[in-house]
Amino acid sequence: MKKMFSRTLLATAALSIAVSSGVANADSISASLFSPLAPSGTAPTVINAAGTTPSQATITGTDYTVSFATTGTQGLVQGAAGGLHAIPVAGVSGTAPTYLTGNYGSSTTTSAAASGNYFSTGTGTITFTFSTPQTSLALLWGSIDTTNSLSFNDASSFKVTGSAVQAAAAGFASNGFQGPGGSAYVVVNTTTPFTTVTATSSVVSFEFAGVAADTAAFTATPEPASFLLFGLGLGLVAFGAYRRFQAARQN
Repeated sequence: MKKMFSRTLLATAALSIAVSSGVANADSISASLFSPLAPSGTAPTVINAAGTTPSQATITGTDYTVSFATTGTQGLVQGAAGGLHAIPVAGVSGTAPTYLTGNYGSSTTTSAAASGNYFSTGTGTITFTFSTPQTSLALLWGSIDTTNSLSFNDASSFKVTGSAVQAAAAGFASNGFQGPGGSAYVVVNTTTPFTTVTATSSVVSFEFAGVAADTAAFTATPEPASFLLFGLGLGLVAFGAYRRFQAARQN
């Protein structure tokens, strides 16, 4: 009876470990002030921000659409406009800020006039809708403000705030800072797929550039509880071996 009980415990522990090892990790945010970050995956969908500016006209790509609920000179913009929007800073050259010249993966320039188009919400919203589910989003998040946010329509309704990005970006300068150290390359990975992402801000403005999405295969990593169960399973195996050894000695 005791041997049967021990084997039952071992089988239960093994089942618990197998189930727990499949528990998904939480959605994650990565941020870097000056080093470009790529979305997780191998074939990114790049949002094309080229076009006439300023504009609130819907952008339609092969695998996505971008729609605007913005007013005035917000939406798809170029250059800086005092009190309205500032160009996201992509890095530094000496002490001068650099800017993306185009879409995700483009070269940089120190000339504001030569910088590419980017997105600015004002106090409105900009929504990206993908034709196929995605699990990763990359962008250059400009002059990060605590009132900026990205909302994902995945199973957990994941929301990324400017406060969270500030905390993730080592060396971040200060809230809403428009120079080097105030913008960051950001990658958001979700454990459940999303098809829409909505950018918004309660104060002027949420500016961002270099947007790309991708889908990467998710590999579950055991949570701490899984390791505890694994240790328990090993302990039970050792206990069973010890009991068999003692029984052999007595015989």
